[in-house]
Amino acid sequence: MSKIRKLSLALVALAVVGAACGQEETESAAQEQAVTIEAFDNYYEQTTIALEPGAEATITLQNGGGVVHSIDIPDLDFELEAPSGEAVNSTFTVPDEPGSLDFFCKFHPDEMTGVVTIGGADQPIEEDVDTEGDDGTEDVEEDDPGGTTTEGEIEY
Repeated sequence: MSKIRKLSLALVALAVVGAACGQEETESAAQEQAVTIEAFDNYYEQTTIALEPGAEATITLQNGGGVVHSIDIPDLDFELEAPSGEAVNSTFTVPDEPGSLDFFCKFHPDEMTGVVTIGGADQPIEEDVDTEGDDGTEDVEEDDPGGTTTEGEIEY
C-alpha cells in the first residue's frame, strides 16, 4: 500500500473519530440544564421550571429573603434548603416521561409553590393509568355522529 493511500485512510479514520467525539459532546451538552429559582419572603420569583425528559438538571436556590427557604419536589425525592442570603444547588436526572410536578417551600407551603413541567407537558405525571372499562374493553371516546366506516372502506 502506498504512503499516500495509508495517509488518506488515516485522515478518513481521524475525521470519523473526530465527528463521533463532537457528536457525543453535543448530545451530552443538550442533556444538561441549569435553573435558578430566587426565593424571597414569602414567594418564589420564578414559579415554573421547564425541563427536558432525561436531562441532568441542576437547580440552584438563591435565597434573597430574611429567613430560611427550600424547594421540595416530593415526586422526585428532591429537596434544597438555603439560609438567608445564600445559594445552594443540586443535580438530578429528570424522568423520561412528560408531565408536571408540584414544588413548594417546606417552611411556607401555602404561600410558596410552583410547578416543574417535563417535556412541555401540562398534565400531572400518572402511574398505572387504567384505560380499560368495567367490561375489560378499552374505553374510547367516539366523536362519530353516524356514517361509520371500517378500515379499507371508503364512504361516498
